[in-house]
Amino acid sequence: MRPGSRLARNILLAVLTLLAGGFWYLCLYEPRYAGSGAAGGRTLVFAHRGLGNYGPDNSLYAAKQAYADGFDGVDVDGQLTRDGKIVIFHDLSVDRLTGGTGRVSEHTLEELTKLDLAPKFKPGMTGAFVAPFEEFVEQSGGKGILMVELKVPSASPTGIEQEAVRIIRDHDARDRVFLSSFNPVILNRLKRIDPGIRTVLIFMDTNWNAELLKEIKKGDLVDLPWFLRRESTRRAIRKFIRPDYLSVNHEVAESTIDCLLARGWPIFLWTPDRPEDIARAVAKHPYGIISDEPYRARESVRDAQRQAR
Repeated sequence: MRPGSRLARNILLAVLTLLAGGFWYLCLYEPRYAGSGAAGGRTLVFAHRGLGNYGPDNSLYAAKQAYADGFDGVDVDGQLTRDGKIVIFHDLSVDRLTGGTGRVSEHTLEELTKLDLAPKFKPGMTGAFVAPFEEFVEQSGGKGILMVELKVPSASPTGIEQEAVRIIRDHDARDRVFLSSFNPVILNRLKRIDPGIRTVLIFMDTNWNAELLKEIKKGDLVDLPWFLRRESTRRAIRKFIRPDYLSVNHEVAESTIDCLLARGWPIFLWTPDRPEDIARAVAKHPYGIISDEPYRARESVRDAQRQAR
């Protein structure tokens, strides 16, 4: 073999080896968690969307009740209004949960805060008006953790990260407000703005199920990209964005959940609601559970504690 051919072959082998090693490290290797999130201790119980099935969806009314009832935290959703403010609201459109119409992004904050979430939750009930993110931050002080999912379906900058960080800084709330998202680009921007912001990467293995589709207005459906539904690519993403916590759908492959727990990741499991699903989630001793049945979940955690004594 000529020297030039041997050199070319050696270079090719070296490149292929580097590529294979890089793929293994990024997509197949799960290092031990080395973030700033707390680990160990009792499993925390968060009320999903404020108070789960027991209060108007994403209302401050429900969140206040959750804090008063001693839950460790609440999990709600944040979106950007037409005038660049962050409002707490789940759906992209207001039609299902209020008497209004149109998308959240088409309304100003003032317009949205006039909408009442109570009547659609329970006929005859009133007084659970849509509230801004900043008011949720103010009300959570000294009571529990506030986790807010920032709903931004694209990678294009919107300014939501800067506004969220500003509010958290203004209220000195870095330790009690967690910002979560399915969108890793959002979490990366948050950390670049302020490394002290607590970030949570949300993920699931599927796209939409029948239960979730019932809540989506035609035209509001945003598909979860296929690569975010694959654990191999999520491993690579986590190495770049370095979230503090993970919020994992309880139906994600058990092998994935077990691997992450074994590597020390502080994980929230969402949203186990049936007794058997809650019991299965609690048995894994995650960092936290987010449930629409928070009272049931809390009792299951307490039962597990009593059995462990």
